[in-house]
Amino acid sequence: MGGQQEDLFLIRRDGTGLRQLTDDSYKDREPRWSPDGKRLAFYSDRSGKWDIWTINSDGSGLQQLTYASGTVNNPVWSPDGTRLAYRDAGGSPSIIEVGKPWQEQSPRRLPPTSDSNDWVPWSWSPDGRRLAGTRTPARAGIVVYSLESQRYEKLTDFGSNPVWLSDGRRLLFQQQSKLYLIDSESKKLHEVLSVAPHNFGIGVTLSRDDRLIYFSLVTVEADIWLMTLE
Repeated sequence: MGGQQEDLFLIRRDGTGLRQLTDDSYKDREPRWSPDGKRLAFYSDRSGKWDIWTINSDGSGLQQLTYASGTVNNPVWSPDGTRLAYRDAGGSPSIIEVGKPWQEQSPRRLPPTSDSNDWVPWSWSPDGRRLAGTRTPARAGIVVYSLESQRYEKLTDFGSNPVWLSDGRRLLFQQQSKLYLIDSESKKLHEVLSVAPHNFGIGVTLSRDDRLIYFSLVTVEADIWLMTLE
């Protein structure tokens, strides 16, 4: 697939203890901690196409989980760590059992949305009953899927990458330079943070007690140069 390699790193919250987990020619993207903090799920092109992989927090135990016929990405852990939801670029999102070999299971395919938009899962509710995600293309709003009713519910017409708070009711999501908090029941929302004129990177995350927000910031800098032609 070409291009520069993309590796996984760990670092402590205070900025110390930087450690590299992968170091090879492949692209490893969107790492997600397992609920017990022992493993990371991510998607990678190391199989020749994009599949879901896991690795232990010490860099051992690299394991391929999906052997799908098409491209898959965006792994999302269930709160008990037994399942993973992921996006299938060839259709609707699917759910697999983490502890069962690929050959011994049939991924659970979620139904398509009623408006035929693609939907990307991003966060699993703490009670395990709902998945929150983003309509695509162009990050066109926050949508929640109920695993019990098998129905989608649109919460907003804008924003992306929603993350459940520990109360299982509120969601934090981003829209370019702003973060918003929305109540999934009342649908009331308010702005939490703006980093304008900069933008947020892909995805934000929360500490377990909901007191800290972690995010990456995209900044653009430019200088003016003068060249003399001789």
